[in-house]
Amino acid sequence: MTVNFFEQLSSNLNQLLKNSNEYNVIIEIGQVPDIHAFKVHSIILNSRCLYFKDKLDAITYNNNNVKIIKQPNISIEVFNIIIKYIYCGTISLENVNASVIFELLIASNEFRLEELIKHVQSFLLENNASWLRLNFSRVYQTSFNDNNLKDLQQFCANVIAKHPNIIFDSDEFLSLPENILIFILKLDNLQMDEGKIWDYTIKWGIAQNTSLPPNLDRWSDEHFSALKRSLQDCLPLIRYFQIPGEDIFNKVKPYQKILDPNLWDDIMLKFMAPNSPITSRVLPPRVNLPSTLPSRDSNISIVDNDLSEIESNKASELRKSGDSYRLMGKYTESITDLTKSLEIEPNNAFALRIRGESYRVMGKDNESLADIAKSLEIEPNNAFALRSRGESYRGMGKYNESLADFNKSLENEPDNSITLRRHGETYRMMDRYEESLADLTKSLEIKPNNSFALSCRGATYRLMGKYKESLADLNKSLEIDPNNSWTLRERDKTNQLLKK
Repeated sequence: MTVNFFEQLSSNLNQLLKNSNEYNVIIEIGQVPDIHAFKVHSIILNSRCLYFKDKLDAITYNNNNVKIIKQPNISIEVFNIIIKYIYCGTISLENVNASVIFELLIASNEFRLEELIKHVQSFLLENNASWLRLNFSRVYQTSFNDNNLKDLQQFCANVIAKHPNIIFDSDEFLSLPENILIFILKLDNLQMDEGKIWDYTIKWGIAQNTSLPPNLDRWSDEHFSALKRSLQDCLPLIRYFQIPGEDIFNKVKPYQKILDPNLWDDIMLKFMAPNSPITSRVLPPRVNLPSTLPSRDSNISIVDNDLSEIESNKASELRKSGDSYRLMGKYTESITDLTKSLEIEPNNAFALRIRGESYRVMGKDNESLADIAKSLEIEPNNAFALRSRGESYRGMGKYNESLADFNKSLENEPDNSITLRRHGETYRMMDRYEESLADLTKSLEIKPNNSFALSCRGATYRLMGKYKESLADLNKSLEIDPNNSWTLRERDKTNQLLKK
């Protein structure tokens, strides 16, 4: 009979981790100034984690016979849990915050720790389902980034199938990755009218082609071809023969050119001669989820869920109106609506960052920074929030912090003309003219007629002593925005220098 003494083995390895005796690897976790060095052993990393085995194989020993691995994007708290699992094979999550557990899942997936991935997914689903729903946008996007998170994907699929508006009416829908939209369209139990599914799919496709005219009457064959290319993997998933006749003529017919001619003929034939055979592939109707008579307790739960959905829809409408007010320059009204929205859903990252941006434009830097910081805790890599905070820091004269946020924003959206010109403007304020010029030029390659970027580049050229180039940019800017007082002053300064 084999006897296992795993508990003592685990305890001994835990002591080895704590004492770091004869370590030959240092793993640096975190970012300056908060970096923690874990002193560990290559033999354990090689045998327990393929990710670190590959890393170690690619690194040579330094003069102290130590290999150094840097992991700046993982928190110390999360790595503490992971390294203890690697050494001891033990893990306890009962007193760990749900957001940390979710970060642990992402890190476990990066490190290819399959046993840990499975356990953490199960723990989240069994103990933190409410947190997953509250942070659903982040959760579903993470789950669909990698096929290792199958359990989490299934959780998200069940939520989306029952409440599709959580995706289709979200602020992020038009920028939804194609693979997620395809996954949703494949759901046989998606609880949404097929005509509405068509509507949303078309809106998504149009959003991927920003050059399409807003007026459909002005579309050329090339415009329809562009839309068809964007939707080539989505169109076969629509259940065309389940769309009501009125929707076919009002919603589908205007985009007939993106459909295969034979499919359109079969759709028409279905209405004119329902019993005639058709050659197009017919997908089965989507399945309506059964409604059974609930018990007294479950009935209360259903009522609560319905009320929750109503409140969620109300919060969504307030977010939309708050953002619309912001775009109209009505910042007080924007903040009022967004505050009401946040009273319903206090951790909505979109509402927080838009309210933060409204505060920033009103000059309320402290309120702005508080909102943006909370937004970035929920969505750490959101380019808009990073740009907004960078702009606040720039206005406060904190140029290094401003550049750090702009840099991170540009990592996510490298061709964002707004961030590039604000980045360039910050460099100009720091007297780093060459870098300013590079950013502003790149911004103008994307948006050639942006008057602000032209004015900023004109000012940069003046400070570099390139007066003719400065005057050319400032004149072009004033052709677009002839009454801009700042540009007029900059042109006067350049003209005076040219006369000397």
